[in-house]
Amino acid sequence: MNLRLAAIRAMIPDGRGVVDVGTDHGYLPVMLRKDGYSGKLYASDIRPGPLSAARRHAAREEADGIEFLLCDGLEACPPEEVDVIVVAGMGGDTICGILDRAEWCLSPNYLLLLQPMTKAEILRYWLLNNGFAIEEERLVCEGRTLYQIIQARFCGVNRVVPDAWLYTGLPDRAGDRELFRRHMLEQRNRLGRVAEGMQSTARQENDRLPYIRALCAEMDEMMGENT
Repeated sequence: MNLRLAAIRAMIPDGRGVVDVGTDHGYLPVMLRKDGYSGKLYASDIRPGPLSAARRHAAREEADGIEFLLCDGLEACPPEEVDVIVVAGMGGDTICGILDRAEWCLSPNYLLLLQPMTKAEILRYWLLNNGFAIEEERLVCEGRTLYQIIQARFCGVNRVVPDAWLYTGLPDRAGDRELFRRHMLEQRNRLGRVAEGMQSTARQENDRLPYIRALCAEMDEMMGENT
């Protein structure tokens, strides 16, 4: 079983409808239909190949009633037919672009489940500065990889958080404390390596070095508080 997709599925309540953006093979919509989800199901992808693969997978699994949308992000999704938006397996900056081009998602009527593969800090910054509340964060361990799942909903109020939280996730929204501490350590070590690289002779004047060092110090303090 794909633990990452199973965790996303577990966060989806039964409701009006779900759109899975960048559906690839359509695993999530098929999982939802087979689990008895009663609402509308949309699987979208920007590429014809993955969308065809999703159709074939749905046919093999006899998962009826899934609508397949060949489009960029949410462009072809009918807003009135869904109440859950899933964007998983992309870079955080790409997810921001998808949401930014769909102004209709700036509404408390939609639950967002977002799983960035990279640049989660950019996604969190965008959400918190565009009126979204991060309601929950889940970490899923699959093999040696930790996946971050962000649950958000528009509330119209921006929130300012320490910069380190943009990288680690919001401690006050985290679930599994052991996985959260492991994730903090991974982010701290990654940024530490970035700082070491910046200290090389060729890049020692890099103006981001003090900022990265400050982030590392914030994370050290966070880990001390979570010991």
